[in-house]
Amino acid sequence: MSTRDRIIETAIRLFNDKGTKPVTTNHIAAECGMSPGNLYYHFRNKEAIIRAIFEQMTQVSVQDYGAIAHRHDLGTVEGIAGTFAFIQQFNWRYRFFKRELTALVMADPLLGEQFRATNALMRCMIHDAIERALAAGQVKSLTEPEIDIFVDAVWTLALFWVNYLEIGGEEVTDATLARGNEVLMMIMKPYLKGEEDRAHLPSSA
Repeated sequence: MSTRDRIIETAIRLFNDKGTKPVTTNHIAAECGMSPGNLYYHFRNKEAIIRAIFEQMTQVSVQDYGAIAHRHDLGTVEGIAGTFAFIQQFNWRYRFFKRELTALVMADPLLGEQFRATNALMRCMIHDAIERALAAGQVKSLTEPEIDIFVDAVWTLALFWVNYLEIGGEEVTDATLARGNEVLMMIMKPYLKGEEDRAHLPSSA
């Protein structure tokens, strides 16, 4: 692992454990066993580290989404469920960012630009999956405005399910993450074609 990557991974761990505010670049450097000057050679400040983490997040999300597409047709219920399950594991790995999303994005214009671009990309991916499901006859006919609302419903749930668990005092486990998938399936259920399709909704069991 390169020094830069080691700094990023250490920062993710410290931010997840303590949040971004109390963790300084000196803390990250000390945890990495290096001098602050060595860290500054790679990153000018903490904001630059957070931006680098978000770049990693974007790369991982696109790569893993592609891997899911190879395993499942993204236009099927199984494909959508598999995508949601991946997103929840992803959100837990980068939970500090999800916890502090609004504050981080509002405080750093450059990070805000990065986030909005990635957010638009993820919405496009979900939109494409829904259109595939329509083309395959998996779901009932939807108008373009209805598809956009459907995308909002799916993406909002996917983006904030871990936050919902934590602020409600629930432990984040495989079981509670999987419950989010059940909520997603309940949202999808009225749009699926035929009782046979409804009977084969994936469960978290």
